[in-house]
Amino acid sequence: MRKYGIYLVIILVVVLLNLFDPLSSEHLRFDRELIDAGEVWRLFGAHFVHLSTIHMLGNLLAVCLVAYIAGESLNNLTGVLLLLWCVGAVGIGLYLFASDLSYYVGLSGVLHGLLVVSPFVSKFYSRKVALVFLSAIILKVIWEQSGFYDDMALASTIGGRVETRAHLLGVLSGLIFMVLHLLWRHFLVKIKN
Repeated sequence: MRKYGIYLVIILVVVLLNLFDPLSSEHLRFDRELIDAGEVWRLFGAHFVHLSTIHMLGNLLAVCLVAYIAGESLNNLTGVLLLLWCVGAVGIGLYLFASDLSYYVGLSGVLHGLLVVSPFVSKFYSRKVALVFLSAIILKVIWEQSGFYDDMALASTIGGRVETRAHLLGVLSGLIFMVLHLLWRHFLVKIKN
């Protein structure tokens, strides 16, 4: 179980916050007015509360997918840094680049970042498989940004609109992290030699 500690902590936090909903959502959701008034923790806390239990369960299934793909490869400092980076990048990115967005909750943007990195750090997948997986995620996000995607298609199921810009920001944050991680590893190898 220790090999999956980071994923279990994420699941536990999300489930506990869901048990205290709507109180937890009221105090943690992305709310532009309240962020402007100084409640900056909402940029980070919004990712751990959800629109509904179905919305939460869908995101927790994606956490399990990350755990399945990455395994223990992200159950370390790298995984913690990746999680913190994606949480910050998506929250701050929505604030800066989605000025029309008043409210936001959900982990899906962050999960897109984790999913981008997962196959590249996993010991189970080749670079080719990781690149195919990355291509599929990028194509999905491009489709979501196009006029062909209906962001209200899941509204009756999850309790609101899908915020596709969070997915885009998640993918971008995952790509940035991955490039920096690879450069850091390359730098460490150079130092050792």
